Amino acid sequence: MLIMRRNSIIYILFDIIFINISLLLAFIIRFEGIREYTEHLGQIFIFATLARLIILLTFKIYNIIWKYSGIKDMLSLTGAITVGSAIFVTAVFFNRNLSFPRAVLLIDWFLCISFLLGYRIFPAIKPHLFFLRQIKKGKRTLIIGAGEAGTLLARDILNNPKSGYALIGFIDDDKHKKRSTINGIEVIGNSDELEQLAKELKIEQIIITIPSASPSHIKILVEICARLSGFGVHYKIIPGFKEIIDGDVSISHIREVELEDLLGRDTITLDTKEISHYIKGNVVLITGAGGSIGSELTRQTLRFNPKTLILVGQGENSIYSMEMELNNFHPNNNPVKIIPVIADVKEPNKMEYIFKKYSPDVVFHAAAYKHVPLMEHNPEEAIKNNISGTKNMAELSVKYGVDRFVMISTDKAVNPTSIMGATKKIAELVVQALSKKQKKTKFMTVRFGNVLGSRGSVVPLFKKQIAAGGPVTVTHPEVVRFFMTIEEAAQLVIQAGSMGGNGDVFVLDMGKPVKIDDLARDLIKLSGYTPDVDIKIEYVGLRPGEKLYEETLTKEEGISSSSHKKIFIARPEVINEKKFYNATEKLILLAESKDFSRKPAEKLIKSILPSFKPKGNLK
Repeated sequence: MLIMRRNSIIYILFDIIFINISLLLAFIIRFEGIREYTEHLGQIFIFATLARLIILLTFKIYNIIWKYSGIKDMLSLTGAITVGSAIFVTAVFFNRNLSFPRAVLLIDWFLCISFLLGYRIFPAIKPHLFFLRQIKKGKRTLIIGAGEAGTLLARDILNNPKSGYALIGFIDDDKHKKRSTINGIEVIGNSDELEQLAKELKIEQIIITIPSASPSHIKILVEICARLSGFGVHYKIIPGFKEIIDGDVSISHIREVELEDLLGRDTITLDTKEISHYIKGNVVLITGAGGSIGSELTRQTLRFNPKTLILVGQGENSIYSMEMELNNFHPNNNPVKIIPVIADVKEPNKMEYIFKKYSPDVVFHAAAYKHVPLMEHNPEEAIKNNISGTKNMAELSVKYGVDRFVMISTDKAVNPTSIMGATKKIAELVVQALSKKQKKTKFMTVRFGNVLGSRGSVVPLFKKQIAAGGPVTVTHPEVVRFFMTIEEAAQLVIQAGSMGGNGDVFVLDMGKPVKIDDLARDLIKLSGYTPDVDIKIEYVGLRPGEKLYEETLTKEEGISSSSHKKIFIARPEVINEKKFYNATEKLILLAESKDFSRKPAEKLIKSILPSFKPKGNLK
């Protein structure tokens, strides 16, 4: 027995009603009545109804979801009605008892299409018909960008009268679009006219929908919107190309403009097959799993279905939070075993216990002390954690047959002027040297710059200072840094893990360096204030160990391309391994002794790294 959906039955009932109404009206329009044909009226209506219903069923018209219909579906319905009408005409032609003027059939065909199509698409065009009523219900809104993203968003808003947005118009710089209408909404001007139009039309909300726009263009639009915020105008943005490709631009994706939007980092494309090859079904251990990079690495790694994910960290709260978060996420309904471990990479016995118990296949070593000025005051801790901790993890990886070991490094390791940078550079050399001594474990290092929003970075600090009313403190008006998002960094680290294996040092493409002064000013504007007017900026001078600019390579290293356009390979430096090991052991022993002194430590570091030029000026 054929079981039909409830909606299909409703459509069939309505179709029967409208098929008969259209035929009745056709007689009335043509003859001003139907008295002349009352004798055969029943036969006529039955023929017309059956012919059309059979064809509508044959054309699978009742399978169409009209809420999401398009031109193709409308043409299918029109074609089905036309074929049904042709069958009806044929029946009339061969049956003399049903003979009547052919004009009735033509009128009936037109009315039938109008009725059957009309009531189906009415819900979709209803928002346009009641546009003026909708304006009174929501915030008066302009959409910047009349392209695909803006069109998709406008359609979603119009289909949701309770969205809280009342569309007044589009803003677009394409002169050919001006005064044209999209979804019934007019393109009323370009970005040069935005400020004036927003004031004249009493706009309350502006939504930027230009994923292809350059960061400089977005910045200009944000500056205009920021000026308008003094007139009660709020501004937001929609996401990038991925959502457009997926056709997934909707009201739920509207969000506040973030600093990342102004930096314009490209979307990362990953070779998921290569990544899955070394992660899927394996035991993955991540140190520093509660930190900014470590926590994002755990999230990204989970996407590739490891068998077990071991979260190693010192902070109980951060590790607990990550465990709770990850336990609620099961990729492809495939639960991953999450093991939280409170441990310190400086403790070789505890770390060996973990390796022996869980036998990890892959290790991401993200645990490190990264705060430059703080490590200038605590150099022995930087040595113990960054050098000794890395040495422990790397040696245990060899001993327990780990397949891949990926260490996270920093651009501050290049020509270091700080203790933190120097210890990370020595950690890189530890990994490189150990890689040469054996072939089973594939060792690699991934080096990149500052990460937006990470703990200890300038962005959270600036946000706190802005929230407190200022001032925002910048070390120097000309200081520049490389930036990338946490998600981007973690994705590229995981990608690099699929590529190396001989002590390679991978350098991530950080794009162009950003002036910290510009960063501070952009954040102030995004917060709705004017720099130097509402929020002051103070220049406090470079802190111990800091440089005006960072580098990603030394002169000796050089660079070559890899299979991924965002990842480069640094040429390994030649070192005297015997001298390196001896000096490194002495440095670690000095850091662990109760008689630690900074000067001897710096001397040992310089013997390992001739490029080290300390700027800490601390004793």
